[in-house]
Amino acid sequence: MYQMTHAVLRALHDDHVRTLALLDRFEALLRRIGPDRPPSGSDAEVTTLLAEMVANMAEEVDHHFAFEEGELFPRFSRFAEPGIPAMLRAEHDAMRALERRLAELIAGAGSGGFEPAAWAEFHRLGRELVEREVFHIQKEEMGFLPAMDQILQPDEAAELEDLYRRKPQGS
Repeated sequence: MYQMTHAVLRALHDDHVRTLALLDRFEALLRRIGPDRPPSGSDAEVTTLLAEMVANMAEEVDHHFAFEEGELFPRFSRFAEPGIPAMLRAEHDAMRALERRLAELIAGAGSGGFEPAAWAEFHRLGRELVEREVFHIQKEEMGFLPAMDQILQPDEAAELEDLYRRKPQGS
């Protein structure tokens, strides 16, 4: 594992680690339950994990993705290959769409639980999100963040760290 010298990039890495742990738990739940029988609406483990997923998805879209797109991708494009941030942004867009639909399905299930068709869709999209996001994080960890570590100057990295640690209202 590459050790980033800039704290802002370590913070992004820490977010990745937390997200991967959550995705691992989510994928295990989907595997255990399967697509054919929705979980009970009173299953506390499912309810808690889905609430964590919704919170993580909102944090990711509103803060993590927005920060990368607004602050890091433009810098990377100026100093390195602009196609890489374009690819990562396209992946963000695909994950945003999945996350939006998953959040809608969770909200629609409410306390009564999922209807069978909604659960089947949720299960399919949940597995797709896990696959996409794990692959995306791997790309950022192996290539993008180490390259950004070389691109950023110390004073610029310190300013970006302050900006990243100031979460938008509601996060």
